[in-house]
Amino acid sequence: MTSDHARDMGSQVQRLALNAVALVAGGIVAQLVFTLLEVLVARKLGAEAYGVFVTAYSWSLLGSVLMGLGTAMWTIQEGSRDHARIPGLLGAGLAVNLLVFGALYGLLVLANFGFPPNPVLSLMLLILPYGLILALQTTLGSYYSCYETMHANAFFQGVAPVAVLVFYFVYSANGLSLPDVAYAYVAGAGLVTGIWVAWTLRQVRPRVSAGSIREVLKSSNQYALSNLLGMAYFRVDVIMISALAGIYEAGIYAAAFKLVELVSKVAVVAGRVFAPAIFKASHAPGKAYTVLVSMMTRFMAIAGLVAGVAAFILAEDLVLLLFGDKYAASVPILRILAGVMATRCMMVAMQLLMSSVDLHFQRVAALGTTVAAHVAANAVLIPMFGAEGAAWAALFSSTLLIFLYGFSSRGRQFDFQRWLLLPSVLAAIVAVAALLTEANALVSAVVSVSVFLAGLLATGFVRRDEIRFVLRAVRPNGLR
Repeated sequence: MTSDHARDMGSQVQRLALNAVALVAGGIVAQLVFTLLEVLVARKLGAEAYGVFVTAYSWSLLGSVLMGLGTAMWTIQEGSRDHARIPGLLGAGLAVNLLVFGALYGLLVLANFGFPPNPVLSLMLLILPYGLILALQTTLGSYYSCYETMHANAFFQGVAPVAVLVFYFVYSANGLSLPDVAYAYVAGAGLVTGIWVAWTLRQVRPRVSAGSIREVLKSSNQYALSNLLGMAYFRVDVIMISALAGIYEAGIYAAAFKLVELVSKVAVVAGRVFAPAIFKASHAPGKAYTVLVSMMTRFMAIAGLVAGVAAFILAEDLVLLLFGDKYAASVPILRILAGVMATRCMMVAMQLLMSSVDLHFQRVAALGTTVAAHVAANAVLIPMFGAEGAAWAALFSSTLLIFLYGFSSRGRQFDFQRWLLLPSVLAAIVAVAALLTEANALVSAVVSVSVFLAGLLATGFVRRDEIRFVLRAVRPNGLR
């Protein structure tokens, strides 16, 4: 690595680190607050009512993805390469959000009139606007991601769940009902997002035209399909459990899955840190792209596997501490889902890698195949084993997806065996060894994670010179 190239990489790593710190401060805090919020809701409502909430919430999140239709990721991809295009891309994205929300809400009103009374459909009337709020946040965040000034995203996305929590305490002061939960989510997040919209409009004037909307929709269709399949993949298990095993089973599954979701969203935050730099480097000469992709993929694999090993060992303590004795049935589910934590982190890295080298079709095809396998596995296993069957289906399908992504990326500067397979095998060995011991769970988790990280250094998965390079790059004076 030449001195000029080292300085360029150091500068890029420093920007990545600053954005990571900002997004960690906002994104991780946001997810911790949301986790606390759902723990409070689950404890207050009980497993059955909580099952109604998570089912309606899952449908609303699917609606949020439809409202975005992949326009935010397309804005990041194209806006990072040419800032002059950002006003048109942003305007088209915001217009799509509002238009699709109007269509979906109209259909939901018709469904409530056309079908017998249903608690999930009734709650969706109140909580679907929260899906619009999330879609607007994603679109607004794409503007700041293009300039790699993600502290704004971190601030607003960090404040939003705090506002929701405040409204939750207001609405739950005299007891808590399902509508109260929906009001808290919409009021809290809506207030913060309204301020975010006003703040952004002071900096950029979005341009909206029928032509720009058509162009963005046509260009972002692969992202739209991928995002829709991804959200269906994340949420179809809760919906199918509600239909095939009952609301109670959906509630105990959702409690365990909440911890998986926390890790998954941390991975998404990390992906947003790397995305602008990787998209930019993918169309630039030099070795920066290879270095960034290697760094991102291995970092995400380590994060997911560490979380998975810890969750596997501490499953009982985590579930009982957070949700209480009523959710003891969630413990074996979390142990199964610990493997899903790791694959979800790997999935985020693989999707970004494939998009950066224009393997959109292969990415969507692999995800579509996995969603079909996931639905089929749930249809077979849920009637037999309930929520535990859904957990096994999730582990099977997430592993399948990583192998499909790896196969599709062969020959694209992607080292599947070294970056993903090696650490996964090592983590499995460590987890099984911990299972065979009778030590205190917390001590066992600390020792197991330490052994895992030491094994990564011993096998050359992570090299000391890379660690020193990153540490020098993120210091205030950077590389000299």
